[in-house]
Amino acid sequence: MENLSIKFCNKPFDHLETLENGQAALCCPSWLPYYTPPLSNDYSVQEAFNNEDVIKIRESILDGSFRYCNQELCPHLNSNSLPDKDSIEDKRYREIIDNHLTENLSPIFYNLCHDKSCNLNCPSCREETFSVNSGKRYEKSLEIQQQINEEVFSEPHDRYCLINVTGSGDPFGSKIFRDFLFNVDGAKFPNVLFNLQTNGVLFDEKTWDKMSKIQKNINTVIVSVDASTEKTYNITRRGGHWGKLQKNLNFLSSLRAKKMIKELRLDFVVQQANYKEMLDFVKLGKNLKVDKVYFSKIINWGTFSTEKFEEVAVWQNDHPERDEFLNILKNEIFDDPIVDLGNVTEYKTDES
Repeated sequence: MENLSIKFCNKPFDHLETLENGQAALCCPSWLPYYTPPLSNDYSVQEAFNNEDVIKIRESILDGSFRYCNQELCPHLNSNSLPDKDSIEDKRYREIIDNHLTENLSPIFYNLCHDKSCNLNCPSCREETFSVNSGKRYEKSLEIQQQINEEVFSEPHDRYCLINVTGSGDPFGSKIFRDFLFNVDGAKFPNVLFNLQTNGVLFDEKTWDKMSKIQKNINTVIVSVDASTEKTYNITRRGGHWGKLQKNLNFLSSLRAKKMIKELRLDFVVQQANYKEMLDFVKLGKNLKVDKVYFSKIINWGTFSTEKFEEVAVWQNDHPERDEFLNILKNEIFDDPIVDLGNVTEYKTDES
């Protein structure tokens, strides 16, 4: 592990991730296991983002201890990719570092995860298809969305921020997120950008047309695929449609070529069922001329028993296929600039 005392992470200073129970996180909860008290009409986004515990977490970044972070799962700590404090040139971060600012900050990155609705039921995420269109659960998620709308979209402004939809399901498999994306008037918020994190099956040309008001605000499109062949896709992306996905990927590639989206990324959750297709996945990304191919280890979100997770976690020391997995990572294709191995990076040079 690198010398963290000289490193800087912007996440707790920028990041707000909303959850369906109203709580919010400052980072991916598996990387930084902390949640704010639930957002409500009496507890605003600003109050949650600057509470006493949040300030302590920010102090742990500035003092270099990173004591609240999961250093094993965080891909930035794991891959030694955090920048040195001295190298930071961004005006906002420079002020935070130089003046030790930990209070009265506003989110820059909103990760909307308060609706888990999705058209797929991938085994890495859930056991069955989940879709909420009415009832108490829907009303609670809608209430959180309304708070985000009030925080960011209540009146026109030119403040920069980035909205990610969604880290919890699919933006087009969710009524709440569809309604949001189809109705925001991006012209009123020229510096608000959108990242769309999707499985891609519902992201076709008709869906793109329905987002006409925010097309100029689209920043990154992230498509989670987890396979290079239809056979494996049917295992890792349960409920998906390989043919539709391929058509939509080509459509998204054409949007990127026309510079109608700023970045196109393909994601691959590494597991026993698909690790042998990692090489071909990079090739798929290159054929589609994507900007980035991103890998990450599968995480047990409660969908696997301990025994089953040991079967799928191919990188573990006692896994019977670990050596084959390590050997695949030695391929020079993973040195390609479009490849980001995330928290898989450490295994690329593992000689054990």
